[in-house]
Amino acid sequence: MAEQRVAKRYAKALFNAALKMDIVSSVSDDLTTITNAIRNSDGFREFLYNPRTSDTNKLAIFEKTFGDKVTATTLSFIKLLVKKRRDDEITGVKIAFDELRRNHEQVIRAIIESSSELDDKQKKAVVAKIEEATGKKLETEFAINPELIMGVKVTYGDYVLDGSVRGQLNRMKERLLYDVLKQA
Repeated sequence: MAEQRVAKRYAKALFNAALKMDIVSSVSDDLTTITNAIRNSDGFREFLYNPRTSDTNKLAIFEKTFGDKVTATTLSFIKLLVKKRRDDEITGVKIAFDELRRNHEQVIRAIIESSSELDDKQKKAVVAKIEEATGKKLETEFAINPELIMGVKVTYGDYVLDGSVRGQLNRMKERLLYDVLKQA
């Protein structure tokens, strides 16, 4: 819990700096690049989180690896995290930063699940319908969930719109159970 607060504070500071320089989307992309490197490379992750790795070595690796791939602001921020021994917060900072960016841009993150792959026309139709209903832009992630049987399940914010056959069967089951218990 304390780590989340720390990550949010750092993310807010980075977001405000990026906002002043009008590079919010670039910094967001930079953080995605860095966190993907950490997540996808076992060697890099082990090097970074090894307590015996010196800050000087970490700084050198970040400079060498990302020096020409990320903005100077992002690189300076990462160096600050390393110097403050908060480099383990990079992923948390990225999550908090993206949340701040979405709030600022009036964007909602939505996960759209379907039983099979949707074609581009279907994806656009689902996104357009949700954007129309919410009045906000969507940042979508599409996933295949064979348990849905047919249809689509959309999760955004605190809402779940379940238009799948599995969802309809579950609602029918709940209604029948409610009616049976009501009669008893």
